[in-house]
Amino acid sequence: MSGKVSIFGAAGTLGSCAAYAVATQGLCDELVLFDTNKNLLKCHVLDLETAVTSIQNVKVRVGSDEDLSGSRIVIVAAGAPWRFITSRMELLKDNLPIIEELSQKIKKYCPQAVVITATNPVDPMNYAMGLLSGLDRKQVIGYSYNDSFRFRMMAARLLKIDPTSVEGLTIGEHGPHQVMLFSTLRIKGKPVDLSDEDKQRIRDEVPKALQAYERLGTGRTTGWTSAVGLSDIVSAIANNSGRVLPASVVLEGEYGYSGLSASVPVKLGKDGVQEIIELQMTPEEEKGVRDSLAYLKEACQSVKDLLKPSKG
Repeated sequence: MSGKVSIFGAAGTLGSCAAYAVATQGLCDELVLFDTNKNLLKCHVLDLETAVTSIQNVKVRVGSDEDLSGSRIVIVAAGAPWRFITSRMELLKDNLPIIEELSQKIKKYCPQAVVITATNPVDPMNYAMGLLSGLDRKQVIGYSYNDSFRFRMMAARLLKIDPTSVEGLTIGEHGPHQVMLFSTLRIKGKPVDLSDEDKQRIRDEVPKALQAYERLGTGRTTGWTSAVGLSDIVSAIANNSGRVLPASVVLEGEYGYSGLSASVPVKLGKDGVQEIIELQMTPEEEKGVRDSLAYLKEACQSVKDLLKPSKG
């Protein structure tokens, strides 16, 4: 346990759940929380500092901009108010100004931090964070681990097995263009060969995840799921573990693309991304990844266009 973790959007579902996981697992000495909803934020801080009292020596507090100084890790979970969407990409224009503002605070107060962006659409928002903050790309990580969790869960349901025995990666876009890599699917460490029909059954479940949340109209996001994955990433960085996890990172030639952020397997350590792992894939998977990255290339170009100063 060491260092300071800061969380933007900590009064929201995702941010507050992440704060709980980081604090109760003792992944930092100091947890500093930020949100525009001041009273709800204070409520979470009062609750969290009591919750950790008997299990971890973690100082939890509300932060002002200056309190970002010295942050080892910054989680960005802030986003525009909830509205009904059919694709996360619809939130690009809503959330880009938020990333623009927060990137400048990070650049000013903690340019040495590793930044984990969980604001949707994650891939272009992570690209924007890197572009605007000027941080080294190894320090800028987009959160996309939930896609791999769902892949494993769906495979386990189809096979009627314990989901904790399943491994498998999803890469590409955090959205409908994601690519489930069936070549990485393992059951208790052993490869599994699924029929084309079974693979398609699993793929068909992908859009249902977002639809299920949106239909409820609660404004709540995948807080607990994201908290599990975010704490895994924070742990890998804080403990310099070298663990390989899926995350959205800015590519510079990897997988044949540059000028975009996409989810790929990365080796994580104290400075962020230690290595981008380029996987051997089947021809079908390679095509899926190319299509996904081509889509993200356009989305990240839209970010650049939106950030251009207006003329006239």
